[in-house]
Amino acid sequence: MKALDGVLLLLTIALAKFQSAYSQDQSGFISLDCGLVPKDTTYVERTTNITYISDGTHIDSGVVGRIINDTLRTQFQQQVWNLRSFPDGQRNCYNFNLTRNQRYLIRGTFLYGNYDGLNLLPSFDLHIGQTKWTSVSIRELGNSLIREIIHVLTEDSLQICLVKTGETTPFISSLELRPLNNNNTYVSQSGSLMLLNRVYFSPTPSFIRYDEDIHDRIWVPFIKDNTTSISTDLPVDTSNPYNVPQLVAKTAMIPADPTQPLNIRWSFGEITAQSYVYMHFAETQNLEAGENREFNITFNGLPWFSSFSPSKLSITTIFSSRAMSSPDGTFSFTFTMTGNSTLPPLINGLEIYKVIET
Repeated sequence: MKALDGVLLLLTIALAKFQSAYSQDQSGFISLDCGLVPKDTTYVERTTNITYISDGTHIDSGVVGRIINDTLRTQFQQQVWNLRSFPDGQRNCYNFNLTRNQRYLIRGTFLYGNYDGLNLLPSFDLHIGQTKWTSVSIRELGNSLIREIIHVLTEDSLQICLVKTGETTPFISSLELRPLNNNNTYVSQSGSLMLLNRVYFSPTPSFIRYDEDIHDRIWVPFIKDNTTSISTDLPVDTSNPYNVPQLVAKTAMIPADPTQPLNIRWSFGEITAQSYVYMHFAETQNLEAGENREFNITFNGLPWFSSFSPSKLSITTIFSSRAMSSPDGTFSFTFTMTGNSTLPPLINGLEIYKVIET
């Protein structure tokens, strides 16, 4: 996994290895295996225990296909073995009857796998209703690409549309909607929040999602140069509104040299971009008498949060209540020990979203 510095990680997943811990309620989940036939087919994906159904009840256009490469089918979860492609029409839409003002995490997954034998890497757009959400450009035959957004419905219906933008054919492997029932989380002043990164700081190669994460957020393992990971085997109180998974809360990143600051940096490549940032912290070590962990956080060199001490075995989430921007498109956070601290700064989890006006 590359550093956050430079190009943003867009959840391009080559090997879908996921951690799973225990069963959770899937009430409100919509989990579509696109191209699954017949229309009334249903199954439980074995690594996540998520129940998938066919997308056929939400769309009446497109052509069903299937990944024929046996190696890819052993690497990826079952919901991306099938797909639905749209060779006809410029715009093809999935339709959902939902609830106005409900906040949803919406995720599309795309695995081309040369299903059509043409070796033509597709490129197309995704829309929410009439508004562009993002572009999808497949770079490799055997990698899956994930696009995710947190969106508040303004009506009792929702359209997710695939829009042709060139000569290649749009397609989709799976489409998942997850209700976020706490209206105090992931709140933006305007627009929707498109995921750019959601990481936890661990050397393990395993991604985390449902059922370890009750909201089925995907957490990517990440550790950057000149840092190290610390962890605990004890349970962590994660009962704040963001409900981060235990595996996220139990691990943290600190600078390899405890006398140095901890730096996290990324760049949007567009100076008008606005961002919301969520940082999750918990003290994972048993501090001895006289030990103290306290640090300041700066954003692009300016004070952002001062004299913060993570709670022992309990998650605290620090977030931007307003959209953040940078005059050069670069977002740089520095965590520096205060004069009272004997221990270096740490961070357990990080989520970065870009504002999309929808």
